[in-house]
Amino acid sequence: MIVVSFWTLNTSLPPSKMAEVGAKLMQKGLFPPKNSKPLAWYVCTGGRGVTITEIEGADANEIDFENWQIWLKECPGIFTSFESYPAVPVAKAMEIVMK
Repeated sequence: MIVVSFWTLNTSLPPSKMAEVGAKLMQKGLFPPKNSKPLAWYVCTGGRGVTITEIEGADANEIDFENWQIWLKECPGIFTSFESYPAVPVAKAMEIVMK
């Protein structure tokens, strides 16, 4: 399953703190969560970001939820918004629509 997450960082936190949190989660082996692989991970000026993740297994929704929670546990308030959506390739979407 491919999951696209859109998020906005809390701009009241210093960027160095957010980088520290990310480094700590990776060092602890918590990010990315088991059975998930980030395909893209970008942040824009102003703190808006997107992550595209490939998640394997029947518990993809749980893994997606875990991904959100590990960041909040490590740094409460790191996000002002976080939204995740399952995604399919456009060709597959067109195939579904044309049935």
